Amino acid sequence: MNATLLQLHHREAFEQTVTRALMAGAGAGVLHLAMTRLGVPLPLVWLVPAAVVLGCARGDKWDRGLLGGLGVLLTALPYALGMAPGWTIAFSAAAAGALLVRSRLSDRGEDGQVADARPTLFHFGLGATLCAGLTLGGLEVARVFAARLTDLATPALLGAGAAGGILGLFVGLSSVAAHLALSADPVEARVEALLPQLSGDFHALTERALRLYRQCGQSLALLPREPAREELARTLGRMTRDAAELASEWAGVEAQLEERAQAELQAEREDLERSARACTDAVARRQLEVAAASLGEEVERLGTLKQRRERILARLRAEVAQLERARVALLSLRSGQAQLKAAELSSLARRFRALSSVPWEEGQAMDAMASQASLGISTVIQGTSMHSSASEPHAPEADGSAVASPAAEVPRVREG
Repeated sequence: MNATLLQLHHREAFEQTVTRALMAGAGAGVLHLAMTRLGVPLPLVWLVPAAVVLGCARGDKWDRGLLGGLGVLLTALPYALGMAPGWTIAFSAAAAGALLVRSRLSDRGEDGQVADARPTLFHFGLGATLCAGLTLGGLEVARVFAARLTDLATPALLGAGAAGGILGLFVGLSSVAAHLALSADPVEARVEALLPQLSGDFHALTERALRLYRQCGQSLALLPREPAREELARTLGRMTRDAAELASEWAGVEAQLEERAQAELQAEREDLERSARACTDAVARRQLEVAAASLGEEVERLGTLKQRRERILARLRAEVAQLERARVALLSLRSGQAQLKAAELSSLARRFRALSSVPWEEGQAMDAMASQASLGISTVIQGTSMHSSASEPHAPEADGSAVASPAAEVPRVREG
């Protein structure tokens, strides 16, 4: 099995969840004993998953309140459906397992994560399945352990806490679903997929942008959850993705902008012009002149493309510089009071949103530029074929067809 799938992400958070689940389960066991003594018996196998969700709920106050309410309602709902006891316990625990995955996502902030792996719908299903199975198994273990403690005349309070703690431990272990085989950050995954297609300056700038994006993500993860943090995370993601997408649009024309490619076109044009001057046949000379003129237009287009490339590179360097500024600004926010952090983070988010709002006009013209570069290659092939055909003797009866050929080729060249 692939070791990456078994990699445990955020081990400290998982250990903290399991510890909280153990304590919440023990508390639920004591509560179960107290309610039984008061004549209001509640199922321990419901109290423990509900208590674990309440104890492990994370995020802001709204997230914690919503998770806590759902933890009580969804885990109790199967008991009102009249199913068999095993299925009732399984569905109740499955709801708790899915909520534990959601708690982990709320803790990191669904929109505030940058360059960080995150759970998906698959992990919600995995958490529900694991929690259902582990709860059924943990219930049997708790029953056996409670029976052993009864044989040893253990105090009822201690036995109830131990039984609840064991069951809570099994429920908490199901939260491992939120830490295994996580999905990569979409911006990070997209940039990594585009990097192999790039070369030269575009590859170096895009790789540096991705590195800065990851460093910004590490700094953002240490800051408190605020709306400004999520806004800044979206801005950084958009800046990085747009830079990579723009660079990838030039991947197809980068090779045509090399000095060698332009020199080859210029040499081919000069060769055609020399052949035209030395040619004695009027029809062949016209063919060669048309081919040389078309190559001259393509040389000019390549010059325009080079200017456009310089602008794009300047734009990419500006984006990388903005990411560098964001990284340094986030590092400075690690110190200071929480209120000052929130205020500075909000100001930083507004500033970078304004900086990234410049439209990418160059990106809209890339398709036209790429098609012109492709047309330049076809023109070279056409010019070469014309040159070879012009060197052959022409019969008088072929004059009509020879004249028609360049006339048909000229509009196709000028349309580019």
